[in-house]
Amino acid sequence: MLSSIKAKIIIFYLMVLFLSLSVLGIFLYLGLGKIVHDSIDSSLLSRAKALAMLINEDNNETEFKFSDDVMWEYNSPKSKSFFQIRRPDGTAMEKSASLGDSELPFQTGKNQTSFETILLNNKPVRLINFHLHNLVIQCAEDIKDQTNLLKNYRIVLSLSILSIMIISASGGFIIARKALTPVKEISETIDRISESNLSERVTGKNIPSELKGLAASFNRTFDSLEKAFNRQKQFTADASHELRTPLSVILSQSEIALRKERAVEEYRNALAAVTEAAKMMSQIVQKLLTLARLSSDKVELNIEDINICKTIHEAVKLLNPLAEQKGISINISGNEQPVIRGDRAVLLELFTNLIDNAVKYNTPHGKIDISIRKEMDFIVTEIKDTGIGIHEGDLDKVFDRFYRVDKSRSRESGGIGLGLSICEEIVKLHGGRIEIKSKVGEGTNVTVYLKGIKDVT
Repeated sequence: MLSSIKAKIIIFYLMVLFLSLSVLGIFLYLGLGKIVHDSIDSSLLSRAKALAMLINEDNNETEFKFSDDVMWEYNSPKSKSFFQIRRPDGTAMEKSASLGDSELPFQTGKNQTSFETILLNNKPVRLINFHLHNLVIQCAEDIKDQTNLLKNYRIVLSLSILSIMIISASGGFIIARKALTPVKEISETIDRISESNLSERVTGKNIPSELKGLAASFNRTFDSLEKAFNRQKQFTADASHELRTPLSVILSQSEIALRKERAVEEYRNALAAVTEAAKMMSQIVQKLLTLARLSSDKVELNIEDINICKTIHEAVKLLNPLAEQKGISINISGNEQPVIRGDRAVLLELFTNLIDNAVKYNTPHGKIDISIRKEMDFIVTEIKDTGIGIHEGDLDKVFDRFYRVDKSRSRESGGIGLGLSICEEIVKLHGGRIEIKSKVGEGTNVTVYLKGIKDVT
């Protein structure tokens, strides 16, 4: 039970409340007791002084001038008021009729007025010893009613504290249960989340502010898990879909070649087809692994200062032989030397893919213009070709995995539809964006925005 947060909260709350109420109750009880005793003591002192005024001492003789008007409250045996007059040595000289055969207790040797509570005939009595010259006036009063009052007050106070504790415990239980309900709801939501239901999240609608951070942390964790599972599923689906064709080619060519004895040339053609299919499979797997690595939340980049112009020149140098075969000219403009923070190898792959597309889908003897400029906080690289262009309806799909505008032309040029997806992931990793504009028959314009060195932390 003590392992329960709810029980710990309630027990701590009740302990603090009990201590607070107990201290307050003791303070009130002692305060009331003092008020009652002070009132009785004041009355006894007044009576003692009144009796002192009726005593006359002359030539060592003591005369008591007690009248009926003064003594009426002491004369009845059932009276609750008593007095007794003694010598300092304890010798009794006079006492009230209300005492009967009893006497008030007295201790010799005390010379100061004092108050005390005693038992007289098994009843609580408040007593004053009032010293007057050679006499001691003792006045007493039955305080049974006052004692009962304090006793009843103590009982009522204890019952009140007990009642408050019970009510508070009930209220504390309700409050604790209500306060911990969001935790239970979070737990139930987490229990419902599984591999097949990763889209459900902890809603922050009825969650108190103290738990919103916890809910947000859980949601971020499940966001990461969902993305990881989606990437895994996407990778599996893409791989199985794209590998189906080359695998079919390999199987069909192998089966045909093994059915009967064939000429050497037929075997050569079959092996060539198998080789091409295997190359395609290798290319697909390599591209998929690259895309999976770039899409990972924990991708590691070798960040350094990079001159974009130098990187683009390296990419152009790699693709110049292919461009020369088609008679395509590549022009680079921009006198600035912009520097960004990024991974050199990854950015080289980005511009190599983009320029490679501009070469592959360009017209014979066409041209490619590459401009580099600074635009506000970004370094902007624009790659414009005079190629076949892309239909407007296809522009919003060109970044999808394995999407090819013209599948037959893409196959012929060696494209598998992953290049632009890889480019988009690279740009996102560097805090930028990529845009494509195109017109059929006029060409395509690809613009890459990368943050300048001052803006990358």
